[in-house]
Amino acid sequence: MPSYSYEIKVQREGRWTVDQVTESEAIALKRAEDLAAGAQYEAVRVEKERLRGDGSFGKPTVIFERSCSVRDAQVTISHIDDAPDCAALEDLYGIDARLTMWKVLRKYFEKVALTPSEVLHNYGALARLMDNDPPVYPAAVDRVATLQAKRADTDPRERRDQIYGWCDMIAARAREAEREKPLHKLKTKDFRRLLEVALDEGGPARRDHLVRCTIARDLYMRRNFLEKLEVLLGAVAMAETREELAILDGFIADVLGSATVIQELLGSRPNLCAALIALVDLMEGKEEDNPPRDVPDVVRVLRGLFSEGRLQNGATVLLDRVRSQVGGRQPLSRNDPSKEGEALTRLTDRLLGVKGVIGGPGMAEALTHRCGLQFSEGGDVGRRKSVTAMLNLIRDPVQRVRYLLTIADTATGAAAMDDIVRTLRGIASGAVDIHSFVHPRVSMPKKLMTISDVQRALMASRLPVQARKELFDRLDDLLADYVEREGFLGRLDDPDLHLRERATRLVKFCSSGILIEGKALQIARKRIASYLRQPNFVEHLTDDCATPAEAEEVLRDFYRQLAEAGFAPAA
Repeated sequence: MPSYSYEIKVQREGRWTVDQVTESEAIALKRAEDLAAGAQYEAVRVEKERLRGDGSFGKPTVIFERSCSVRDAQVTISHIDDAPDCAALEDLYGIDARLTMWKVLRKYFEKVALTPSEVLHNYGALARLMDNDPPVYPAAVDRVATLQAKRADTDPRERRDQIYGWCDMIAARAREAEREKPLHKLKTKDFRRLLEVALDEGGPARRDHLVRCTIARDLYMRRNFLEKLEVLLGAVAMAETREELAILDGFIADVLGSATVIQELLGSRPNLCAALIALVDLMEGKEEDNPPRDVPDVVRVLRGLFSEGRLQNGATVLLDRVRSQVGGRQPLSRNDPSKEGEALTRLTDRLLGVKGVIGGPGMAEALTHRCGLQFSEGGDVGRRKSVTAMLNLIRDPVQRVRYLLTIADTATGAAAMDDIVRTLRGIASGAVDIHSFVHPRVSMPKKLMTISDVQRALMASRLPVQARKELFDRLDDLLADYVEREGFLGRLDDPDLHLRERATRLVKFCSSGILIEGKALQIARKRIASYLRQPNFVEHLTDDCATPAEAEEVLRDFYRQLAEAGFAPAA
């Protein structure tokens, strides 16, 4: 039987562009009828091509053509001022590249209800983008190439040609996948079966590519973002491995890149501040106390998956949207401008914690930029004033320190570095004990862990070396003083317990990561060393063992734990 390919084409501004490619005549004609009924184009046509044995196509024959009455609205690219580097073709499939595609082609994607993953894995979707009039595809490539070439100080024309070459290879891959007939009858809802059939066509990498192309073909037929999301979420339960879940997570992340979907997921919110906090809650899997009544049921499924940490790419996309909106100029409290400051404080409280700023340096800079909108000064003066203003919004001392360490890793931090160091030194020198940072009622282990985490962040920061050392040593002194004064180690070292259990508890504490390398940890190690130096230590450690073999196993395990705790058995 001869093999045929059917191209559904649409006409806009006198130009024909590819809407979809399929090997089913029935699907092609049904799609053409739907497009013609929608009256979004000037005309719709279906061309039938015969696939020769050498893989080439014969002369196309028109089997359907119909004129429409309404033209589709024109779209243009969106302005972007940054584009992550792509060193190889495979980087174009990554989350950073797809986020960039969303940003520069947002108007186009929203208009035609497509996502970057569909364009990357479906020839019809990519051909439609390439043929769109006005020509958003070359404009987008030119913008990205210009930004990347500027950063690398290379010729933008060479970079542009390279990206065009990669896009042609992506198109060839997607079109080649269309020839895998066993996959044509399968859809996203058949995810488990789809994985099995695709694996028969090649190894794991080939399987994943074919699965993505099949899902993209299915989603391309669905002209509603929320419907795409529901279909994808319905397949998540069938993913049994991390690699399988990653396939669906990538598509889900791309759907979440749509502003239309975000608006539907959020429902009715009083203002931007409430919407952003709700997005952070969703991303972290946190239940809302009083969600709007018009929030769709799909949110419950999403929240559960985020809570389980199963949608890493999806969380990345939501976080990027929050960061973009926080750093923008749209009012946080448009409904009541007098509460703009209060809204910023609420948002800051939600984005800051004892573990640092959610979203890292990028989010810290976005918050600081928004806080600085109240000042007329620009440049370094405005940046320094913005950092000071942000500090006035943060009451918790640990959060203040974590914010300063995070903002130090940005351009704003570089401009305000002297102020940051001076403020941190003031906070550290003014601390009487660790209760200047953590509440006295917090458990002892949590107190130690909180200060140790600050020390880790401090050593990883971009503060000047001398400042890092001074501040680290000050926190180390506070920790050591607390450990000795409060008798923390004495509580671990219960004299009523057997020597082995007492020593083991101390050793596990040293290797737990609760304390970072410093004076406090050395105090614990000295206590363990005093046990090791006791006469007949080994005999006391194993005196309740029933057999020599059991005693040998106990010793081997204890010395392994000693090594993990950071000192040799002979200590």
